[in-house]
Amino acid sequence: MPLLFLSCDIVEGGGDGPSSSSGKTESQKNGIVTFYTTYNEDSVAYYTPELENGWYKCAVSENKLGEFPPQSAAKITYNDKTIYVLVTDLCPNAGNSHWTSNSNYFFDLAKNAFAALDDKIKGHLDDVSIQRIAYETNKNIKFAVKEGSNQWWLAGRFYNMRYPLAKVEYSSNGNTFKEMEKLDGNKNNWWVIKSGNDLFSNLQFRLTDVYGNTITCAAISKLSVGGTYDLGKNFPY
Repeated sequence: MPLLFLSCDIVEGGGDGPSSSSGKTESQKNGIVTFYTTYNEDSVAYYTPELENGWYKCAVSENKLGEFPPQSAAKITYNDKTIYVLVTDLCPNAGNSHWTSNSNYFFDLAKNAFAALDDKIKGHLDDVSIQRIAYETNKNIKFAVKEGSNQWWLAGRFYNMRYPLAKVEYSSNGNTFKEMEKLDGNKNNWWVIKSGNDLFSNLQFRLTDVYGNTITCAAISKLSVGGTYDLGKNFPY
């Protein structure tokens, strides 16, 4: 029986995983992972509409957000078996303190991700090898506009980043850039402009990843509520 029943996103993915290890990697850590079986769509913290073949989604412990912020990619190895996961959801402290209070607890994995490492009957795995890596994708970063946005208040999600975002800036005139905020601190992946004028026209983004790489995307001529937009670029490996 699984030990957690969290409000997290159902996941797809799996397969052989990335064919190479391009890009920056960080030092290996060892820790604990669990898995979840239920979800509530309204509580999903980070949503990734497009997941590369061979990758799984996972929820990160709230206390590990500083090490693995939204959209972090990780290589997980246990007993000579390896999977690749993308942080798309949150395992909150509330209701899960038995695990999140443990400094060695990192991820609540998709059920099929956990099963690729060991038998689900175990419920959790100790001393798993964890390493943050690049999300290996040839796709461009995309921006999805949140329902409820309007020309004076705008929120949206960025996804497909090779590395997590550290800062997002916007411009409506192509010259002056202002920083966007997180809608709920660091606990979700909604970036927001709280006030403006005609935000749906000629909006331009400048994105900075956690390694300091910065890309400036072409202006989007016209946004619409619920729309998704290809920004034409991604961070270099």
